[in-house]
Amino acid sequence: MVIISGAAMGQGESHARLLSEAGASVVLGDIDTARGGQVAEEIRAAGGRAHFVKLDVSQAADWKNIVAEAVATYGKVTGLVNNAGITSAGSVLDCEEDVWHRVIGVNQTGVYYGMKTVAPAIIDAGGGAIVNTSSTLGYYASPAAYAYQATKGAVRTMTKSAALSLGVQGIRVNAVFPGLVDTPFIDHHRSNSALDNSISRTPLGRIAQPGEISQAVLFLLSDDASYVNGAEIVVDGGMTAGSLGSLTPAPVGAKEA
Repeated sequence: MVIISGAAMGQGESHARLLSEAGASVVLGDIDTARGGQVAEEIRAAGGRAHFVKLDVSQAADWKNIVAEAVATYGKVTGLVNNAGITSAGSVLDCEEDVWHRVIGVNQTGVYYGMKTVAPAIIDAGGGAIVNTSSTLGYYASPAAYAYQATKGAVRTMTKSAALSLGVQGIRVNAVFPGLVDTPFIDHHRSNSALDNSISRTPLGRIAQPGEISQAVLFLLSDDASYVNGAEIVVDGGMTAGSLGSLTPAPVGAKEA
């Protein structure tokens, strides 16, 4: 059984549906109770096993509650997907304190609470896997996403640290690094040039569909990834591979100046 945070829509919803189709029982957590409950109901109607629990990932008590309900409903927990996240805009000078603390609370502290609270249940079940969601902004900087990229860089190193400490207890911990994904998360970019500029810097020339990220999550949770621990799976169409600039190699035999 897998607990998924931020599962009411977007990537989290996609993860829940794909994991269910693959045979997993899923417990969906989200602050959006109406949408989250609907998604769980639709999964059950399709023949899957799904249960929804209200979850504010920034609250330790909510994490304890979802683990208790998951165990009561399905008997044991073998996986966790720390997917919930919020975005923010602004440089270090523009980022207000309330925004900073809110983004940190969800994107970073939420991952901390998730691993700290769910890992003991996975150990009790005999082992399993955790997948954390970082971002390509966990790799490179942007002047206009200071708080968000701070959290995603933190998730990267948190994942590696947890992989070391939890690996010896039978829990593999890995991270996915999505690029642009076609979810409501990027709706605020659709009407300006920022989205077009980002697509133009992506070698595959498009943004990802949520299911393409879900396939990476499914792999990391599966037995096919039984020796994958502390890894970073980048799903960004090649955006972080290098530059799409106009420079071309010099002809063979050309001499340096």
